[in-house]
Amino acid sequence: MPKQNIDDKIKKYEHFIHDVLKEDLRQLELRLQQVNAEIADLIQQKHTLKIVTDINIHPDGFKTQMNLGCNFFMEAAVTDTSSLLINIGLNHYLEFTLDEANKYLDVRIKAFEKKAEEMHTKAAQTKAHIKLMLFGIGELQDKVQYKK
Repeated sequence: MPKQNIDDKIKKYEHFIHDVLKEDLRQLELRLQQVNAEIADLIQQKHTLKIVTDINIHPDGFKTQMNLGCNFFMEAAVTDTSSLLINIGLNHYLEFTLDEANKYLDVRIKAFEKKAEEMHTKAAQTKAHIKLMLFGIGELQDKVQYKK
């Protein structure tokens, strides 16, 4: 194979690595950050749920501030925490008992952890493809040097 053809192939592979594989990897890492942020948020919600409903900490309920809109707040006292409203997405709220809320959050956390694991696997595969392509480029460059 002529040296010019090999150089063209090397350039083509390098462009593929930089333009396709590394961009795919960057997109995967961005989505993984979003999924990890969602997991952290759900864990925070679970922790908040535990604190707010703990009778030892708040035997008579708890006090909070509610945003009525336009950053206008009003104090509120919650005496009964046996049922809760949870945002299930798209600003839709559903009433849960304490046990249902914990189960719901556990299921959501597991689903996002599974999604994160799939993304880790896909990222590892993309990194392996990059290494394989770099190895192939190295082999082609060695061919060119041996022919000299």
